[in-house]
Amino acid sequence: MSYKLKETTGYEIAGLIMDLMSKLRKGVISIQELKKFLIMKSSERKKIFRILTKEHPKMKLVDSSVIIDELTEEFNPQHYFTNKKVKYWRGGNFNKYVLNPAKTVKKLPEMNFSKYQFIETIYDKEIMEYFQISESSGLITKEEILWTIASLTCKQPKGEAGTLVNDGNWIIIGYMFCDDGIVRTVSVRWDSANGEWRCDCFDLDYWFSSREMLSLN
Repeated sequence: MSYKLKETTGYEIAGLIMDLMSKLRKGVISIQELKKFLIMKSSERKKIFRILTKEHPKMKLVDSSVIIDELTEEFNPQHYFTNKKVKYWRGGNFNKYVLNPAKTVKKLPEMNFSKYQFIETIYDKEIMEYFQISESSGLITKEEILWTIASLTCKQPKGEAGTLVNDGNWIIIGYMFCDDGIVRTVSVRWDSANGEWRCDCFDLDYWFSSREMLSLN
């Protein structure tokens, strides 16, 4: 059975459905709630939108579909991040926990992310709770993080406008389980003064407003 959206705007189609499907996969909402939401009138939908999608008051959705293409040929992270095609600055923790232990891979699936912007200071523990990220759920691998960074920065090698913000603010690429048994964030930001993408890996803490993050759908 198909469910037709009534009085639905383009924004709702582009932004809400992907988010709702993500919530459905994570078990945040039920299939019955999703069906009810899709067939109700626009006025009714708007009244319950905040509750149904569990919007976080400290962040806003800015892009519901950031696509990272499937990897179909060999990707050597150590070679890529030192080949000078894109200029990178790599923090000590990035080298230690992400780049150095990463393996060469020949295949990775297509990944679809949503991008959010923080509208006030937010702690990693709040982000992880909202997206249901834990040591056993919601993490992505070193290789997936590195392929995501490579895929996005190669489209913005000189800090051009694109998915990654180029105003100097950090964007979280993902949360990963490091080899020392600790979950950390991996983030990048554009350094216009030196014309390079800064990559680093941080202990869990907090983020100021205007920073952004990718969340795997």
